[in-house]
Amino acid sequence: MVRNLEATGVGLVPDHAVVVGAPDARAVEPLAAARQGAYEPVRALLAATRAEGDWVLRHEVVTALAGMDAGWPEDPDALVVEAFRRIEEAWEVRTAARAKDVSEEQYRAFRTLLDDALPVIEAAVEASPGDPVPWSAVLPHCIGAQAPRDVFEECLGQALACAPHHLPTHVHAIQYLSAKWHGSHEEMFAYAARVAADAPEGSPLRALEVVALTEVVPREAKRGVPGADRADAIIAAAQAYSASRPPEDHAARLIRNHLVWALNGRERWAESLDVYRSIGRYATAHPWVYMGEPLEAFREVREGARAGLAASIPRNGTVPAPAVPLPSSANAQAAHEIAYVPGPPQRVSQELLLCGATVRLAPAGRWTLMESAPSEEAPGKRGRRASVLRLDGLAAVAESAFDSAGMTTLVARREGDDACVLSVVAKGRTAARHRWAGPGASPSQETARRHADLLVGAAGQGDAREIARLLRDPGDPSQLLIRTLTALGLPPLPVGFGERAEVLADARGATVHRARSLWQGMKDFMSDETDPNPPLQLDGR
Repeated sequence: MVRNLEATGVGLVPDHAVVVGAPDARAVEPLAAARQGAYEPVRALLAATRAEGDWVLRHEVVTALAGMDAGWPEDPDALVVEAFRRIEEAWEVRTAARAKDVSEEQYRAFRTLLDDALPVIEAAVEASPGDPVPWSAVLPHCIGAQAPRDVFEECLGQALACAPHHLPTHVHAIQYLSAKWHGSHEEMFAYAARVAADAPEGSPLRALEVVALTEVVPREAKRGVPGADRADAIIAAAQAYSASRPPEDHAARLIRNHLVWALNGRERWAESLDVYRSIGRYATAHPWVYMGEPLEAFREVREGARAGLAASIPRNGTVPAPAVPLPSSANAQAAHEIAYVPGPPQRVSQELLLCGATVRLAPAGRWTLMESAPSEEAPGKRGRRASVLRLDGLAAVAESAFDSAGMTTLVARREGDDACVLSVVAKGRTAARHRWAGPGASPSQETARRHADLLVGAAGQGDAREIARLLRDPGDPSQLLIRTLTALGLPPLPVGFGERAEVLADARGATVHRARSLWQGMKDFMSDETDPNPPLQLDGR
């Protein structure tokens, strides 16, 4: 598994590049303006979607607005935004957990919120005749409120009269008809098959059955659940649809995310990774919300698919090459990192002896700057121990190396062109991780203050109130990272950071700590623990 793991990542976007529920490109700037309190661009966009009947884009924009903290001002679309906000609030309380895992207190709050939401939802429907989007609040209300079948069918019919091929409408119908809610597997699969057969050529509805397949766990499929016996045919249809669409295609996102869920559940690892390559950066909330936080779940399951494929390759075999075109974001700029480690390079290198990482170290006052040094590793020999220990970032290296030494480390990271991260690693774990990603990514005041206190404690100086203000600033991520490091009294980032790799290579006094085998690392570590400057085979620059 370790031998093949690296090769399974070919064509996959890095973890930091993955986003959940990213809106259509036309909505990015209007939504960013709305987060800053400027609503005219998004009002104009919603009016255009209504006039053009672009219900998919309208649904996405309304969903995004409903999730914002800022209040949406009164206008013709205010009711539908408020309806979405109310229904989403109710479902957040109930969560996506199965009924047995939801407490009675949660159920009571859920039912109360559903009751309070009903008048707003009804008003939204009345205010927008011919618009299917308000029905995307009605149908989840029917599911949660256990509406009788005739009520649900009436509401579904009204929604389909507005737009017969509206994907969210049919996804909600699958939920209602599933065995875990108010129907059966037979009904659910029959409905999905009927919709798929009637869908226009090229529509994601042609692969709707793979969404229904998500509601059947693999162990049920093995027991011969009706419809699940067609799993291979359903997956093949979804694969054909995915192959017909370009990588990172907006319309194909939901189908591809459900398809990869189905393939993972059946341990079809190579096919799964090809779908991940087609997904590229764009995860969807469903089905990953079934496992908890969607982004974390997407990354975790994708990593499991890589490990599964790597472990399945025979000793003399090779990892299959990607079978799909790779998205442009697969070649996105890699993340660049610099760690600030307290103490001189010699001490830092000693603590790294048992870690299995190759890094470059440079003195900077009372700090040592540290970066990964892949150019110093033999080609194709990253180090199996580093792979097993998941040393795929400086935070992970610091967690592994500096725990027992009590060396609290700060890690600055630039992710592509639009995000920066500053982390605090202490006592073997990442205690704080703040990410600047422009408008809409600001943390709560409480979180910002807590992270600011940890950053000031790690740096040994700085005004926590000023740091908290910088953490909540929605401005340029790169500038905010620089200003925060300055406010903490830390040495400046090396010239070229974020633009090129291994920026410490030409730094004064830079040395390389090479990864050792576990046996050699133990020998070096035990050679003379009392000597503050043991021979560590550093390569001087």
